Amino acid sequence: MKNLKLLLLTLFLPVIIFAQKSDNIKVAVKHKGKKTEIKEDNLPHFIQFGIMSKNHEDFKKKYKTDVVYQNCVVSSEISKRAKENNLVVAKNLTKKYGNAWKKDLGIVPYGL
Repeated sequence: MKNLKLLLLTLFLPVIIFAQKSDNIKVAVKHKGKKTEIKEDNLPHFIQFGIMSKNHEDFKKKYKTDVVYQNCVVSSEISKRAKENNLVVAKNLTKKYGNAWKKDLGIVPYGL
């Protein structure tokens, strides 16, 4: 019985470890030019968790940045990715608009 458990553990452990691999976060920011428009699918976005508490359409139009709400259940990996993403988006907005965007957003993005 012990040998069977050891054998099963040996077979399934690499599968479990492989399934937990994660990719690096990449935030694509496109600038509006003479002939290019930012597609809504490619908008940079803040990641929030829980129930949507505010409509962010005005912010989205003004800053070309969306707010995406996800599930209430947050794993440590999802939390880490959201924090990294939100820090990058916040840095880009601050660089471009100063701190004005923070007041217009009306919430504190997750991880900031």
